[in-house]
Amino acid sequence: MLVPGGPRGLGLALARAFVEAGDNVAVTYRSGDPPEGLFGVRCDVTDAESGDAAFTEAEAKHGPVEVLVANAGVTKDQLILRMSDDDFTSVVDTNLAGSWRVAKRASKGMLRLK
Repeated sequence: MLVPGGPRGLGLALARAFVEAGDNVAVTYRSGDPPEGLFGVRCDVTDAESGDAAFTEAEAKHGPVEVLVANAGVTKDQLILRMSDDDFTSVVDTNLAGSWRVAKRASKGMLRLK
């Protein structure tokens, strides 16, 4: 299992629940350190190469990714008149395109596993 955005919040809670159930779990983190007690791989979901490297590292440790929780996201809430183009692009690239990138990468192995 791979949980992009697993260092806190819902991603962390899901990762810990799956570990408690006996599953092999890797979480991705963009900065700082991975959560204590979980296998972490550095990944920026806005970069396809970073995502591919994270999958490669997770698969080397735990085998093929059979479950993906596409949880990575950022919040830069503002009134529309105050939100910059850069902030909007960052949110869309992380929350929408980032989820698409990791789902696309995960689908390759999942299709092989049927």
